Amino acid sequence: MKILLTAAAGLQGSLLLPKLSALGHSVRAVRVSADKDDELLALGAQEVFVGDLTDVDTYTRALEGCDAVYHVGPSGIAREKEYGFAMIEAAKRNGTRHVVMSSVYHTIIDIIQHRWKRDIEEKLFESGLSCTVLRPCDYMVVEHYVDFPWRTGVLPMFWSVRPDRRGSFIDIDDLTDVAAKVLTEGSKHYFANYELAGPDKLSPHEIATILSRVMGKAISLEEQTPEEFMKKNYGLVELNAKWRDHLDVFESISAWYSKYDFIGNSNVLEWLLGRPPTTFEAFARKILASRSGKE
Repeated sequence: MKILLTAAAGLQGSLLLPKLSALGHSVRAVRVSADKDDELLALGAQEVFVGDLTDVDTYTRALEGCDAVYHVGPSGIAREKEYGFAMIEAAKRNGTRHVVMSSVYHTIIDIIQHRWKRDIEEKLFESGLSCTVLRPCDYMVVEHYVDFPWRTGVLPMFWSVRPDRRGSFIDIDDLTDVAAKVLTEGSKHYFANYELAGPDKLSPHEIATILSRVMGKAISLEEQTPEEFMKKNYGLVELNAKWRDHLDVFESISAWYSKYDFIGNSNVLEWLLGRPPTTFEAFARKILASRSGKE
């Protein structure tokens, strides 16, 4: 099967691409710029398409000849809806057999990015295309939850670190295992919405405690404003127009997360994986082991 994979060098794409290749699929990997062609080919892509997929004609060319698409929207930018709507029109033009969209857990809540994805989902199901929507909760991001605390001894949070506030997490390795399964099995998953959450429901303090235990040193919490978080963790001095879009999203997340829990149920993820989902502690231990060459 030939699959179009968007955001192929991103958090999901870089893990999903070799999995799809190992399963025997032909993958056309998409990049906005041509600076990572060799990296994508090394990960298993048969070809690399370069272009801005907010343009319907460009997305149509990218999708031509593909049986399925795994659509990952650009993170935290206002053009995400354009990108999603272009995907839907391109899939209709090409008669694409299966559209799989990476969305977000709880699209009904009042966060900017959730509203964008909700609107894309609505158009997708109105389109009549055979589709599957994956709705993962917060990612276990290596750079944030392992690398930065290991290097600095600090776990930064850009929302309230009150001890009773809890969140669910998903290992991106688990998420991409599900994506590979859904794409491979195809029609079995048409018109399904899968809400995907790991087994933990952790407060920031519990996360810091786990990291302290796993790393063998004290990891402290640091509450930051969204702007402070972006500047410190992305190495920015000032926020240009592109990063201001991201800041709007971060501030929207911060406002909601500071008031409410963001938790889910792991049953669907476990069913799709055919095994227990990865816990946060197992994730942290796995990454640290790989960093030290023990895995």
